[in-house]
Amino acid sequence: MYFYLHYLVFAPLLLLVLLAATLPTRRPDRVLGRALAELVTTRGGRLVLTGYLFVVFTNLIQGLLDPRLTAALGYDLTPRVLALEGESVARLQDWILGLPAGDLWIAILALCYTAGYVAWLLFPPVALAALGHRRAAGAFGLAFTLNYLLALPFYLFAPVKEVAWSGISRARPLLEEHWPGITEHLRLESALDNCFPSLHVSIAVTSLFFVLRHGPRRMALVAWPLTFLICLSVLALGIHWTTDTLAGIPFGLGCAWLAERWLKPATPKQQEPAKGKRRSGVTA
Repeated sequence: MYFYLHYLVFAPLLLLVLLAATLPTRRPDRVLGRALAELVTTRGGRLVLTGYLFVVFTNLIQGLLDPRLTAALGYDLTPRVLALEGESVARLQDWILGLPAGDLWIAILALCYTAGYVAWLLFPPVALAALGHRRAAGAFGLAFTLNYLLALPFYLFAPVKEVAWSGISRARPLLEEHWPGITEHLRLESALDNCFPSLHVSIAVTSLFFVLRHGPRRMALVAWPLTFLICLSVLALGIHWTTDTLAGIPFGLGCAWLAERWLKPATPKQQEPAKGKRRSGVTA
């Protein structure tokens, strides 16, 4: 029940809230409807849709094969990660739970990890399409796909188990403790030993990159805190190690940079002179 509530109710509602907050002159439902139509009618939209479908399909297949592949590899890198960073995740959990209303903070971070993450990975193409930056929306779709494609070799050949489920850390599975039964559904598309790098972090950072680069300044007021909370949530809930989280930051930036280099969408600064030239031509 919690899984469907988070992903089918809270995530769409949060996406609408983000659109309303960052595009105040437009109705969020119409913005979302237009973006859905552009998924099949524009090149950038089809690129975004292809990226999402590729990721869903790859996740399902890899999730089914991963346990057998890890067993065939005959090694597990989790103990090495623990030796490298110690109980940093468990100490962070202790600190957050020791705060006033610590359980409430964990519940908020759990919502950021589930609904917040889904809304945040859908927000850039929808918002950029609404602003007329279709090529940038397509570049985000490519960057999103690159995150999964380039992380796949790590997931296949460098198995690292989730902190709280590793059996060797004292970190607690706080997502499951606060929302019982939710991880059972998550396992269908996220294997237990797919930790390095953290895709929650890398894709959140990729979204931040595109929103800051191609969106209006008001989007930064939403982008920075939401990205930070998503990154914090993977640690606080005992899902990712500090190593995975830190690795996700340059990983996400690298994927965004590669997609930008490939498609080369125009930035707002590049678009302004062109508009000025058109206006001056008409005036003349």
